[in-house]
Amino acid sequence: MSAKSFELLLDTAFAPETPQVFEVQAAVVYQQLEQALKNARLKGGQAGDEIGFRFERLRLGVAIAFIKAYARLADNEGAKDVLKLLLEAVNAKNTREIDKIIQKKISLFDNLYHEIFVNEQREHLLAMFEQTLDATSKEEIDELILEGLGALQDIDFEAAHHEDDDDEPLDEDFLKSIQ
Repeated sequence: MSAKSFELLLDTAFAPETPQVFEVQAAVVYQQLEQALKNARLKGGQAGDEIGFRFERLRLGVAIAFIKAYARLADNEGAKDVLKLLLEAVNAKNTREIDKIIQKKISLFDNLYHEIFVNEQREHLLAMFEQTLDATSKEEIDELILEGLGALQDIDFEAAHHEDDDDEPLDEDFLKSIQ
């Protein structure tokens, strides 16, 4: 997996906007985790707070990509609220601060499941979002980045908005038959 794939995932999720997620390029966030893992191996495998923090920032970035794509696809207020929360958390200075920010507004996650209806793409994005939040290793995150890139390439966000805005009148004969 590469830092470039992570950057591409965010770019695709936010398109046509430019992602304003990190104070540095997304690729740097990925590389910081790789460097922390490398440093831990050189120190005899000691996993410290640095690895945990770098992993959390990467995981938050992937989660932000999925929830942004979901918000674009579903135009869901709950998703927009979760996105704001995750963007706030990604700027935390350590894992304890991230946890504190998320826990303060954990109830926002409950609102994500309104209005998904029977839309496979929305359901898939939410499933990947959930898997991201449950991920415990860089390898799991790498797999989700690749899966996410594939899924986002298949979504026609413009067509999705036209489907939601479909104002075709209902068949009057049909309406009369159900009354």
